[in-house]
Amino acid sequence: MTCENLSTNTVTEIEANRLTRRNLLSGIGAVLAGIGLVGPAESVMAAAKTYTVGKTTDIKVGSSKSYLVAGVPLLITQPKKGVFKAFKGICTHQGGKLTSLSGPNLFCPLHGASFDSTTGKVLTGPASTPLKAYKVTVSGTTLKVAI
Repeated sequence: MTCENLSTNTVTEIEANRLTRRNLLSGIGAVLAGIGLVGPAESVMAAAKTYTVGKTTDIKVGSSKSYLVAGVPLLITQPKKGVFKAFKGICTHQGGKLTSLSGPNLFCPLHGASFDSTTGKVLTGPASTPLKAYKVTVSGTTLKVAI
């Protein structure tokens, strides 16, 4: 069968089903993003949902408050006036529950690890991995967290 014998519909179907470089790269990108190898920050932010958690007045400067949001234990801090930070409320050492601040730092009562209340970085071990941070936004006096 030659090209002259193909109907216009058949040629159109062949063109529509042809694998192009763009289609191939788009497919590979989608698979890699789906398994977390490409653009993890973009994938997470695209998949994140925003939850209202409380009021700005619930957390005094230099303190924190625990929340359970979409099944995730969170500690939200206000290290400086008007600055709110959210971290996963589980110690990265052995999963102890972080419940509050000890001075200006988040503290794990299980083994004594401490974390910076502004960045989540480890200040004292035995933990060696920083806390997972979440984006906090303020709308009026309402605190919202993207999980």
